[in-house]
Amino acid sequence: MKKKIILFGRGGHANIILDSIESTKSYIPIGYIGDKNYLSLSNKLKYLGSMKNFKEVIKNLDLKTTFGIVAIAANPMRKKVAEEVNKLNKDFKWANIIHPSSVISRSVKLGFGNMILAGSIICAGTIIHNHVSINTGTYIDHDNNLLDFSSTGPGVTTGGNVKLGKGSFLGIGSAVRHKIVIGNNTVVGGQSFVCKDCESNSVYFGVPSKRIRKRKPDE
Repeated sequence: MKKKIILFGRGGHANIILDSIESTKSYIPIGYIGDKNYLSLSNKLKYLGSMKNFKEVIKNLDLKTTFGIVAIAANPMRKKVAEEVNKLNKDFKWANIIHPSSVISRSVKLGFGNMILAGSIICAGTIIHNHVSINTGTYIDHDNNLLDFSSTGPGVTTGGNVKLGKGSFLGIGSAVRHKIVIGNNTVVGGQSFVCKDCESNSVYFGVPSKRIRKRKPDE
C-alpha cells in the first residue's frame, strides 16, 4: 500500500514541498493542515482543517501508512507546529522529503521530518538531524552536522566539518568556511561569508560576516 502524507503549512514553501512530493512519487498527498485564510494550496490539495482539528483529521487514518511533513520555511514556526503535533499524538510519524534531483551520499545520516530540495548536494559523513530544511541548490560538504530545526536558503555552500546549531539559518547564497561552528538560533544574512565561529542567539552579516545584533529566542 502506498504511503499517504499530510502537509502542515499552506504558503509558498508548502508549494515547493508539494512539488518535491509529487516528483518522488513515494507518497500520496491527502491534504494540508493550516490557516484557511491563506490558500496557496487551495487549488492543489484538500483543506483538512486547522491544528485544532488535528485529532479529528487523523481519527480515521491508518497511522502505519500515514506520515506528515511540516512544510514551513520559518524555523521557529516549524518547531512550534512539530512539537504541537507530537504532543497531540506521540506516535505520529514524520517523512523525509528528498527531491529526486538532489545528490546524497550513502553515508549521510538522516533523522526525520527533513526537506532536501531540488539540486542540493549532501556529501559524505554529514548528519542531518530532525525537521531540517535544505533549500534549493544547497551544497553541504563532508562531515557537517545540522541540528534540529535548522535550515539553509537557496544556493548556500558550506565547507567540511561545519556545525549549524538548533534553529539557525544560513541566508540565500551565503558560504561557510570549513570547521566553523554556528550556535543555536543564529541567522547568517544572504551572500555573507562566515570565516569565524558564530555565537548563539545572534545575527551575522557581511563579507567577512560580523555580528550585528542579538537575536531573541523564536524571533
